[in-house]
Amino acid sequence: MTEVRVSGMTKKYGSKPAIHGLDVTIRSGEFVTLLGPSGCGKTTTLRCMAGLERPSSGSIAMGERTVVDVANGVFVPPEKRHVGMVFQSYALWPHMSVDENVAYPLKVAGVRGGERRARLAEALAAVGLAEFGDRPVTALSGGQQQRVALARALAARPSVIFYDEPLSNLDSKLRYAMGQQVRSLHDRYETTSVYVTHDQEEAITLSDRIIVMNNGRIEQDGTPEELYDRPRTAYVADFMGFSNIVTGTVVGSGSGLVDLRVDGADLVLRGFAAEAPGSGARAALAFRASHVHIDDRDSRRPGSFDATVVRSTFLGSAVNLLLDANGLTVRARIERAELERLGMDRPAAGAVLPFSVSGSGAVIVPSEEAGAADAGPADEDAELAVVAERHAVTV
Repeated sequence: MTEVRVSGMTKKYGSKPAIHGLDVTIRSGEFVTLLGPSGCGKTTTLRCMAGLERPSSGSIAMGERTVVDVANGVFVPPEKRHVGMVFQSYALWPHMSVDENVAYPLKVAGVRGGERRARLAEALAAVGLAEFGDRPVTALSGGQQQRVALARALAARPSVIFYDEPLSNLDSKLRYAMGQQVRSLHDRYETTSVYVTHDQEEAITLSDRIIVMNNGRIEQDGTPEELYDRPRTAYVADFMGFSNIVTGTVVGSGSGLVDLRVDGADLVLRGFAAEAPGSGARAALAFRASHVHIDDRDSRRPGSFDATVVRSTFLGSAVNLLLDANGLTVRARIERAELERLGMDRPAAGAVLPFSVSGSGAVIVPSEEAGAADAGPADEDAELAVVAERHAVTV
């Protein structure tokens, strides 16, 4: 196992900076994911660590060895770093068999004879392809080809493996299965793993730690639980699935909770704050669709508000609702068990119902960050975007 330390790393393409003075440590044996949208700098960071890009300044060390020190002219090429790489595009040689693809790094490293055969067999068995060695890689499915790429990375027994969105070309069911295999092999071989993805669910299920990146900088660094439950900025909240982000003015606080009067609506909503801003301060409140609940009309919770159902979408185990609350657009996800407890059928468009937001789930974040989430969730269709625009809110 090997620790990776990045210090003061920048990367420029011409005069345009892609990475700004990055400092990060990947602990030995840790599985760390670099998470963010396209253009945030996560892949450039990974490629600099792996040696596929030359940083413009800064240093990188792996264990006791410095592999990059721009100031002193040190740059160890990738083939000399003893690292593995799994690419999004598989990067397999189409004219070679499965055996030949997996054995190639061993051949380059000078591993021969019985040891090469043993390590080849071990790597293929680890990814469930022991019987596929003589097949051309072009005869395999996408999932099988990705397993070949994983076996090739494992065969050389690297101290660090870098994964550049390796599952993005697979369907959702296969992505989950392959993700679990990646994590299982990480635990089995005790490698240090650095993984790049734009998929927050993938990051949460695989990682020991997640680093959310924004414009070449670290926006937040923490455990999956910390980022999922307590994002510190609207940018992170939006990326971690907080589909409602609204701005307003603080009107009170106590016991770690803050009351926020929402702009443009006669509503006061409550959220958690590690450090409560003072009364009158500007802030934003981020909450998930699952933090919204239907209230019992006879026992309404604090902060309850009436809202009109604009759209109701059946999901099987839950219902997605698009709500209009005094001009504020709110997205809600109501579990069927909650509807059954209330003795309700799926709410129809036009229904007016009482709702409340779980204050312990909602999070107060700085108002100056709220604009980072203006694009809204990518999975909403044009009709929902029109509704949001009509109410002129960030959701």
